[in-house]
Amino acid sequence: MKYLRGISAAMVGLWMVLALVLIQLTDPQALIILRFDSVWALLWFAGGLLTIVVLVAVWARPLPETGPARFASHLSDAVLVLRANGQPLWSNPLAAAALDPLPDEVAELVEAAKTSGRTRMRVCALSDARRYAVQIIPLARRRTAVIARPLQAEAEQTTFYENFIHRIVHDMRNPLAGIIAHAANLHQSPTFEPESSRRSAATIEREARRLARLVDSLLFDARLAYVPLERELLHLSDVLEEAIFAADEQAMREGKTLELETQSGALTFFGDRDLLVRAFENLIDNSLKYSGDNGRLIVEVTCEAADYVIRFSDNGEGIPPEYLPDRIFEPLVRARSQGSGSGLGLSIVKKIIEMHEGSVHAASTPGTGTIITIRLPRTGETPS
Repeated sequence: MKYLRGISAAMVGLWMVLALVLIQLTDPQALIILRFDSVWALLWFAGGLLTIVVLVAVWARPLPETGPARFASHLSDAVLVLRANGQPLWSNPLAAAALDPLPDEVAELVEAAKTSGRTRMRVCALSDARRYAVQIIPLARRRTAVIARPLQAEAEQTTFYENFIHRIVHDMRNPLAGIIAHAANLHQSPTFEPESSRRSAATIEREARRLARLVDSLLFDARLAYVPLERELLHLSDVLEEAIFAADEQAMREGKTLELETQSGALTFFGDRDLLVRAFENLIDNSLKYSGDNGRLIVEVTCEAADYVIRFSDNGEGIPPEYLPDRIFEPLVRARSQGSGSGLGLSIVKKIIEMHEGSVHAASTPGTGTIITIRLPRTGETPS
């Protein structure tokens, strides 16, 4: 655009030079009264019209952002430059949302920075939901730059950990209360009643296992952030069989069916066997937990051009649509308020699959069933 403006300025200059030449060669009055007795006069008039059109087309359009302006427009911070009189000179889109109109607290900070000539910084609540670290930088010609950095991300992180602790405490409190109550019943009972004692012992065992699963999930989730993958040559069908066999006895006791369907040929993959088994076990456990008496889970493996595709299809309760497609994989999210889940199972699945450069997707119809699709890249067929 700057080149076009330079060309348009050059056209104006040439047109004026042509006018001067024609004045010298012809009667000046002929130009004034638009009497075109020569080709040169006609060219002069046509050139003038063309120059006017180009000027209007070029100069009416704003210059694109270049240099610092283009850089600032892509910042995650709100950036606003004020004139000496306090009026906006330039702003990026974020500043238009956060600093228009300029809050009184920020305006006072701007005046203080102008007076002292020094950079000022303060945390300001620019809206009900967000707090910003606002920095005022004095510039030349009494202009000032206002930079507002949102602190919402930190607040969201704090909220996440608060919710995390609240959920863990809540999930631990219930089984602990059951264990304590039934242990006290065994201890304080004046007479030994075999049936009552067996029920109490069974409850203590069940709740203790529930606590163990919760602690195991917490430790496993923490491990994923620090322990690197231990890749080895795997056969995906073998890994899936291991996960299915681990849950097969439970499925039989509950009258549910687990099936594995794979295509012929070696489905080799370089990955961490323990992590992949854990991810597949979590998916199988979820399916068994939320399926009815005639629950059925089919695990199907297919080989596409770029990916191995593993589908876990069940006929269970399904997932409510508000949790799809991504929210169900967030930490601490449970689609059902009832149940013994920690809300970490599916988030662990997602982390493990993404550590293997894969992806996981959920599709579900409430009351009909759920399909969890995992894609693992076939680039994992050979070690990297």
